[in-house]
Amino acid sequence: MVASRPNDMNLSELSPAPSYYGMWDAVARFAAEIRASDFMAEMVRRRDAFGSEGVMGAIDCATLYGLTRWVRPTVIVESGGYIGMSSAFILKALADEKLATAKLYSIELSQECEQGALIPDELRSASAGFVPMSGKVEDFPQGRSAPFVDRRCFCTTARIVTGTCSGSFANSWPRLRDGGLLVSHDVQMNAAFPEFVTKTYAHDKKTGRRDAQRTSHHEWGRWGYIGFAVKKG
Repeated sequence: MVASRPNDMNLSELSPAPSYYGMWDAVARFAAEIRASDFMAEMVRRRDAFGSEGVMGAIDCATLYGLTRWVRPTVIVESGGYIGMSSAFILKALADEKLATAKLYSIELSQECEQGALIPDELRSASAGFVPMSGKVEDFPQGRSAPFVDRRCFCTTARIVTGTCSGSFANSWPRLRDGGLLVSHDVQMNAAFPEFVTKTYAHDKKTGRRDAQRTSHHEWGRWGYIGFAVKKG
């Protein structure tokens, strides 16, 4: 069953100045739901059996699941999908929202990892929306020729250095549509995410108030090791 959203949370009908106060309750509710589920227990078991080094933890997976259910994206691009812990929770959220045509383009640079190995069989298929890709996200073409145009969500889950992370943010932000979501994992490891958010924020130097015309995000926040920003077109 798809949970109902308050009117101001319907991203397909964004007003010029939408309210995002309700998102915190919605994401928390979805995160609590998945944390108590059999799916979470099974994914933790799979992760521990495979080896948890470099794999997203349960709290962050629940947050990613909650954000995905809240924004209800039809196109998601994930950089650093690795063995699929984060991918599995994105795909589970799409399935629970009954977004049958949604696609997750999961990009992984390493040629040595078993990309998507942790994803359950019923979610690790083209029919479930999983599209594994190899390379760097910035190397994929932009414009209408790109395989993932008009995207609603960009998620980087790679443990990458500041310079690479900043480049991924800068490359992906212009390619998000209005109401699109940028998500980053491990934001505590360097200053790339807060520096990026600072660059998308503008204020009046005299009053200190936000300049709505020059600020390019509707909302941003951090939950655990997950940082996110909602794009304003």
